[in-house]
Amino acid sequence: MSYTDMDIEMKALSMLGSNVPDEDAVMLRTVCTAAAAELEGRLRRGVSSDDMTELFTTAAGMLAISMYMELGAAHSGGVSGFTAGKLSVQLGGASAAALRKSAETMLGAYLDNGGFEFVGVQG
Repeated sequence: MSYTDMDIEMKALSMLGSNVPDEDAVMLRTVCTAAAAELEGRLRRGVSSDDMTELFTTAAGMLAISMYMELGAAHSGGVSGFTAGKLSVQLGGASAAALRKSAETMLGAYLDNGGFEFVGVQG
């Protein structure tokens, strides 16, 4: 393995564009490790993350952000906006599902197809 979990964490932080709150740092570190493990486990036989370190760390960072967002939404009860009097605040941006899809698309050529494949049948 030519990348480290810290490489993925740094990639995720750079994509987030800001530091995470101190109380969330452990959660981000944990989801970075989980994202790398998930993607490593889905690589096709004969494919190694060492063959594509930069692409792999980027995709794992995106997947980690997706997981981080999902955990954050669970922690906040899924609140995406609120109104108080005439003030209304809506939280937006990329969705966790969109980030996950993008990460999977980036590694699409290297991921196992999950047991599904097209097979030609001669007639």
